Amino acid sequence: MEFRKAVYSDVDEIVEIVKGGQERLRAQGIDQWQRGYPNRGSIEADVAAEVGMVLCDGGRVAAYGAVIFTGEPAYEAISGGGWLTDGPYAVVHRLCVAADRLRGGCGVEFMRRVERLARGRVPSVRIDTHPDNAVMQRLVKRMGFVHCGDVVIESRRLAYEKILPAPMAE
Repeated sequence: MEFRKAVYSDVDEIVEIVKGGQERLRAQGIDQWQRGYPNRGSIEADVAAEVGMVLCDGGRVAAYGAVIFTGEPAYEAISGGGWLTDGPYAVVHRLCVAADRLRGGCGVEFMRRVERLARGRVPSVRIDTHPDNAVMQRLVKRMGFVHCGDVVIESRRLAYEKILPAPMAE
């Protein structure tokens, strides 16, 4: 599998993956991603900012997410707890797996690659999800993230953080 920055030629495929994610959330009665976001504009903005990342397999996008190293303003107002670290961090937003790749480990592999990308640059990775999004909650817990409290992004979100191991000496 290849993990790389998304490019404009990936946008149509990413938009379809996100639409599938929106449909799955809607079918579960979860209001996350049901108000026109994320959309083509937000994906194109990720590509332009060079924060959109894809996990590809066989030349096709299997998973997409934005990996941002400049912080998330909404994370400054965490309630019901606190972050594990202070200072810089990577944040993952808009993580979505292609419908035909669900339960194939693509979400786990995407997050592993994010951790490799972030290791040595920042001490931790943060992510948030809707309180009813059990699939994402299972993924982040499986990856060793710790629930740190709540943040508000559109509505209440569960906020997680994982401290990264120090880079290995070469």
